[in-house]
Amino acid sequence: MADFAEGKEHKLSELIIQDLNLESEQSLYQIGHMDELKEKLEKIVAYLLDNDFERLLNAMYRLDINEEKFKMALSGIGEHAISAEITDLIISREIQKLKTRIKYRFN
Repeated sequence: MADFAEGKEHKLSELIIQDLNLESEQSLYQIGHMDELKEKLEKIVAYLLDNDFERLLNAMYRLDINEEKFKMALSGIGEHAISAEITDLIISREIQKLKTRIKYRFN
């Protein structure tokens, strides 16, 4: 899936900003590549885990993240592992949405 997103990092970051209500998170507007997006998003997810779990839960609902996958991610060992797993779920879901939008825009 990451291959699909190569070259579409800005669209992907725009979706994430919108869906997670991160308009004030300026660092996500300046993404150069997927690794950078993942790194910055992982820090945001870690912050939400520690400081605003309710907001994170609401975002997972809005994104339509699979509840079982989210629970599995939360059961990870160590804070880094949890935030990395949740970040992967978010990026995968947003890539799905982007693919769908592109598919139906040109059909």
